[in-house]
Amino acid sequence: MGMSGRRMAAGVAAGVLMAVLAGCSSGGSKSAAGTASGTPGAAVASTATGTATGSAPAATAPADPSAASAAASAAASGAASAPASAPAPAAAAPSADLEAALLDDKLVGQVLPDVKVMAGWEEEKRKVDTADHAVTCTAATSCAGKPLSASVRFSSGDVVTRFIVETLPSRDAAKNRLKETYASYAAGPFKKVDTPALGSESQAFQGPLAEGEGVGIVVRSGTVVASVTTEGGPVDVAATRRFAVMLVKRIEQAQAGKTPDAGPALG
Repeated sequence: MGMSGRRMAAGVAAGVLMAVLAGCSSGGSKSAAGTASGTPGAAVASTATGTATGSAPAATAPADPSAASAAASAAASGAASAPASAPAPAAAAPSADLEAALLDDKLVGQVLPDVKVMAGWEEEKRKVDTADHAVTCTAATSCAGKPLSASVRFSSGDVVTRFIVETLPSRDAAKNRLKETYASYAAGPFKKVDTPALGSESQAFQGPLAEGEGVGIVVRSGTVVASVTTEGGPVDVAATRRFAVMLVKRIEQAQAGKTPDAGPALG
């Protein structure tokens, strides 16, 4: 390959690699943080591709037509053989690690999904109480200002899905509570399951639950520790994660001062 052919091939390879790397960096979590990072990544990919291909010097056409044909063939062959392998996509980036504490029992109750977003499921056993479970929060008995625990159960045929939310007064307290929850799974016959990260940090587990083999995903989002479990039917890690994504989005909406209304992702 002539010098001009090598330069053109290098330009093409650089453009392809930069585009793939930028695409990987903008993928993953669909949280607010992931969405915000996607657009700049695309812009960087576009700029890098244009720069790489545009900066490759144009070959001077030889006077001899047969030489021109040979040069073009060599350049095309070099470009085709340029490596276009890409690294594996990165895991979803955790969302913002917020310090905001959710200590309003009515708002925490709204963080739990309802039948509007859980279409086709029957709601059972919704409850909000203080973290020590000493007081059940009702319209007549407010628990505002205290660490809280909220849970709801849904069923569809033999399958049961549970959502649990625990609010703590600080991120450090939430980190400690997360460690305790992890330890409770580790103490039983559960195995870790690799899934993309959610919230500030998370871990998925698989093992025997109350209604049979199931999946549990434990998440910390700032000062909130949450769990989602599915059991009673075929083990479905992807479905459990979709519910966990929804719950994290609802927590983040509440932390941002918005009414939680996120539903489960499709697919």
